[in-house]
Amino acid sequence: MAAESRRLRGIGMSLELLRNRWTYPVLVALLDGPLRAGQLLKLINEGTARNADLVGSRALHERVLLVTLRQLEEEGLLLRERVGADPVNGHGPRELTAAGKELLHSMHRVAAWAAAHRDQLAADLRNRRGRRQRATGLGGLPIGVPVLSPEQEHWRGVGMALAVLRLRWGFAVLCQLSHGPQHPTGVAAAVNAGIARNRDLTGRRSLSEKVLWDTLHRLIDVGLVIHRPRPGQFASTARCTLTPAGHALLAALVPVGDWAADYEGRLLGIVRRRRGLPEG
Repeated sequence: MAAESRRLRGIGMSLELLRNRWTYPVLVALLDGPLRAGQLLKLINEGTARNADLVGSRALHERVLLVTLRQLEEEGLLLRERVGADPVNGHGPRELTAAGKELLHSMHRVAAWAAAHRDQLAADLRNRRGRRQRATGLGGLPIGVPVLSPEQEHWRGVGMALAVLRLRWGFAVLCQLSHGPQHPTGVAAAVNAGIARNRDLTGRRSLSEKVLWDTLHRLIDVGLVIHRPRPGQFASTARCTLTPAGHALLAALVPVGDWAADYEGRLLGIVRRRRGLPEG
């Protein structure tokens, strides 16, 4: 496999690890040292409250946290200390493994990218949060933005970038458009051809036309893709182009791909298990 293709495949697998919305907050919360489940729950929900202007006020519940912790232990990103374990349930403090720390470290360039595109990312997230609130009959957005420390701003930026990268097909579409302007139908055909070459990871999934357009609209809204049909031109015949911000995001993800190369065998097994595929 060519080095570039291997790196992109590794980035895709790494993003799969972070698809669960609570995985990233758990990893960041453990950066400063081991914590018990109760301490983690409190810290993560405090972080959610600080970032409610972007992510809403949805709280993490203990049951969901424990499921997430168990999954991260199985995937080798954190471990449970036996010393100091609770004598009743045996649950000890959790801490990041070397792999977990290295994964977060690999995202420093993503944080720098997010800082350079903060306003666009924040506007997109607030706009989408507002749409969800209107759809469910909730009130308006809170006024004001919390005052954060530089470290909190750093990890908030990564979180904003991950909100876009968690789009199921977003990364694949960005990678395809990095080769140059293309018609939407060509993008879908190329992405699906890549899926066929990676059935050991993708299973039977494919990119449908509806999901392609939903993905493109999101990437356009956040400033990563340009698609501007001329008056009277069918949208499907106008080419899509990756913006400088889109190219810069892919470049910022290179260290994540390098991290994945060091853990390729483990990542393959994790992604296959998540998709119900044979691990061999």
